[in-house]
Amino acid sequence: MSVKLLRASYGNLLVVDGLSFELGRGEVLALVGPSGCGKTTIAKAILGLVPHEGEIEIHTERVGYCPQREVLFDWMTVFENAVLPLKVRGEGFPEDLEELFRRFGLSGFEKKRPYQLSGGMRQRLSLLRAVLSGRELLVLDEPFSSVDAYTKKKLQVWLSEETHKIGSAVLLITHDIEEAVFLADRVLVLSERPARIVREVSIPFEKPRGFGIFTHPDFPKKEKEILDALMGQF
Repeated sequence: MSVKLLRASYGNLLVVDGLSFELGRGEVLALVGPSGCGKTTIAKAILGLVPHEGEIEIHTERVGYCPQREVLFDWMTVFENAVLPLKVRGEGFPEDLEELFRRFGLSGFEKKRPYQLSGGMRQRLSLLRAVLSGRELLVLDEPFSSVDAYTKKKLQVWLSEETHKIGSAVLLITHDIEEAVFLADRVLVLSERPARIVREVSIPFEKPRGFGIFTHPDFPKKEKEILDALMGQF
């Protein structure tokens, strides 16, 4: 995916101003910035959900989106929620569907309703639906903001493993610096609104990443580099 000179406005309010970046196959790119700076607007522009200027090139028709607030339908089963994008497009099920349910920890729960699941399982269901919608490119907007700290770390490790296996390109939008350092290959630090890139931080840790990365001696150094870029704006 390639984004060149992206600009987006709501009326006279300029929200995103001249963003350019690329995202390669198998890469995780995190966008980190102050609250309200325009991170979600960037995701919506890439998905074609808001008007924008500039060029966005996406080299696949299969894009999965996991929004900040989960959109699960409690009158549908877990299975029906997961495959909804495929049914909307009139597509058949992939050969590895049963394997994906197993790997996402949802095997045996296909006939349950979302309200019968734990918070972590609901989040995995949202991510499974995103992967089934488009595993080549995943746009994840604050995917773990609604779960507790312990569950969040477990899901972060799990997501690192799964996206590594699938080979997805991932655009991760997060306000959590620790999450960005753990999951991303690169972090783009954004300014206050209108969003501009103020620094790019490379994250050198091998993937997939396990719990041990949180205690790596270079982990806090990368967190500080991102925090310094954020605080340097004030």
